[in-house]
Amino acid sequence: MEHRFIVVSEQESHFAQLNEALQSIGVAVWLHWNTDVLSQLVGSLGTNIVFVEFSDQNSQKAAELTSSLLAVYPRLWIVGFAPRAENALIIEAMRSGARDFVELQAPREAIRRSVQHVLEQSPTRPAKSTGEMITLLGARPGVGTTTAAVHLALLLKQEVMPSEPVLLLDFGYPSGDAALYLDTKVGFNFCDAVRSLRRFDHALLNTAFAHHKSGLAILSLPQNLADLRDISPADAMTLLSLFKSYFKVVVVDLGGFAGVDLLMYALGISERILMVSEQTLPSVFSARQLLHNLREREFETERIGLLTGKYDARIDMAPLQIAQNLQIPWVDNLPQRTDKMIACANQGKSLSEVAPKDPYLEVLRGLLGNYRHPAASPAAGVPHPASLFRRLLTPLLK
Repeated sequence: MEHRFIVVSEQESHFAQLNEALQSIGVAVWLHWNTDVLSQLVGSLGTNIVFVEFSDQNSQKAAELTSSLLAVYPRLWIVGFAPRAENALIIEAMRSGARDFVELQAPREAIRRSVQHVLEQSPTRPAKSTGEMITLLGARPGVGTTTAAVHLALLLKQEVMPSEPVLLLDFGYPSGDAALYLDTKVGFNFCDAVRSLRRFDHALLNTAFAHHKSGLAILSLPQNLADLRDISPADAMTLLSLFKSYFKVVVVDLGGFAGVDLLMYALGISERILMVSEQTLPSVFSARQLLHNLREREFETERIGLLTGKYDARIDMAPLQIAQNLQIPWVDNLPQRTDKMIACANQGKSLSEVAPKDPYLEVLRGLLGNYRHPAASPAAGVPHPASLFRRLLTPLLK
């Protein structure tokens, strides 16, 4: 098995030295000091060893980074390193939670032996989660993110994998709209689930989580968003990762969601990411601002695909122009269905019940082509012309 390592250092030359010693053992990824991106990479790569550089100038920062990372991934094996293994640096590294220390000036073979020893001691990488996460982003409320997430999750559960567990994380704003559209009462919310992390199992999923009549599981944010301050961010992130072990697919509605840290983590562990934007200047401006913020945090926005919401061919602002402006690939257009969606919401029914062949649903079925078995029913439809763009949604790091 090829091992994957993350090396945190400000010096490219130091990364190169360590990488040279690690080449016969596995693949190393170089990262600057960015806690958010580091947490995402640990989840994306499935690594269980991270190398953190300790020096006279940054020993405190390295210690803080190590402690914060272990709070999210307590089983992670942190290895400190430095050009020279000074006693003060080794002690600082060990106090912060590092399990070993590597000296770059040592012979390459000695470094390799040391890392091999670490690999033998470190816990084996847990089995890779079989579930996948699809996240729908909306830079502002009202662009259709929640509606798309609801129907995407329903189609997955009803048509693609009726015998598999599917979860809809109702994280959009206003809070609880997805559950409202599905006419499903949610009593057990995300904060409750985080507090129950230590006893999380299938029994809790079956008894506490709300379920739509289709069998789709739903978990919403609390109505009082201030309750989010009372839960541990580390526990919240751990729970998000845990969902992928219990559900075949997790659909996350992040329409208008403002919690940056949790948002960044959800994006980091998502296999597919779609941004919903209307053909309006305010919507495109908000989407561009959100993408700019993600890029400032070194998130690879090339993984995000554009899904035009409430598409109207009569509007001059074309979807490909929007995608070019946002610098992300265009995926498809969700047709304007405002009147029909309002009627469905007022009846407490989904569009799948009222008009199962609606063009809106056909677009979503096209997005789910990769999840369908080759022998699926004709409802799966023919290969969609936007399949090339959907391939771009596959994460760069598996």
